[in-house]
Amino acid sequence: MVEFLRNIIDIEELRELMRFFYEAVGVPVGIMDGDRRWLVQIGWQQICTDFHRAHPLSRKTCLQSDEKILQHLQGDDYLSYPCPHGLVEVAFPILLDGKSLGTFFMGQFLHQPADRDYFRRQAIHYGFNIDEYLRALDKVPIISKERVEYLMRFFKRFLGLIVQIGEENLRRRQAELATREAREQLEVKVEERTRELNQALNEVGDLAVQLSTALSQVEKLAVTDSLTETFNRRKFDEAVLQEHRLVQGGQRPFSVIMFDVDFFKQVNDNFSHSVGDRVLQHLCRVVRGLVRHADLLIRWGGEEFLILLPATFLNEAALLAERIRIEVEQEEFVEQIHITISLGVAQFHAEDSIDSLLKRVDAALYQAKQQGRNRVIVDECTELAVTPASPDCQS
Repeated sequence: MVEFLRNIIDIEELRELMRFFYEAVGVPVGIMDGDRRWLVQIGWQQICTDFHRAHPLSRKTCLQSDEKILQHLQGDDYLSYPCPHGLVEVAFPILLDGKSLGTFFMGQFLHQPADRDYFRRQAIHYGFNIDEYLRALDKVPIISKERVEYLMRFFKRFLGLIVQIGEENLRRRQAELATREAREQLEVKVEERTRELNQALNEVGDLAVQLSTALSQVEKLAVTDSLTETFNRRKFDEAVLQEHRLVQGGQRPFSVIMFDVDFFKQVNDNFSHSVGDRVLQHLCRVVRGLVRHADLLIRWGGEEFLILLPATFLNEAALLAERIRIEVEQEEFVEQIHITISLGVAQFHAEDSIDSLLKRVDAALYQAKQQGRNRVIVDECTELAVTPASPDCQS
């Protein structure tokens, strides 16, 4: 079957075309021949290549899934299915005169933001490095079902034209050995098919514009916490690297504030988790009203948040933290609830790593809670008109 495909299609050219589509659309694609060997694999996601397909147990599940999908493909319809590891893939048979030449795959992607707890449990189950696995998960594109439907209609038509043109080219070469008349007739057909292919490629140009807009929206969703509409850790990872480079380039250092809600479990237990969610949403609106446009409010996890403050010294960050603490303490939340928050503050230094900075600000937050909560603690001895730090100057 591979040799037949190679006779009618230049496989290297096909790979280049698939690479073009991947760059324009951003969705991994693959083509398997009739002997179930991969001819094209473009854009395969790291979460599959480095984890699902690498681990013996998860790889076995992947291969069983591939086999099951191939058995369920019928006619020329495409099949959309969730793989056993939580990602979405789509497949359809490549046909010529009703005969299957191979299978086209599109994936791996998600229809909506990932359930990180599900993938975290999966990482634990297979023994993956959780942080590396979740970082790979963050790279998986999110594509709507409607966009998948549109793409599959295009790829079915496109590959159908490619196969037909390839077969007709083969027949043309054979006919040239016989008569000029047969060659001329086949060349007319090839020209017609080529015009259709050019039309299909023009449609890809329009599609790329639409996809660019859609992917911009997806990128925004990928760095946003769905409950509070604040940024998430992925956005922090991107932004903090930029700030790190600025510090190394001699720019002003940046600071971070880490805070969480005191006794938040009591809010959930006494009023319900839905009320607790509304409290967090209200809290984020209060904090956003106090920080600058360039500052990033990030949901770190649960009721814990982090504020990244570009070009901000420690004393400036500590004063802002105290202002936030006071505003929150005076605010009345839903159900006439009053809450307080504990805050830790730290400044990034040129000799710091991102991990060391986070450890210091986390230690400052822990110290604030240990000293009675509803207070600001900085991780260095600094004369500030805020809640005093520990006399031992512990970070």
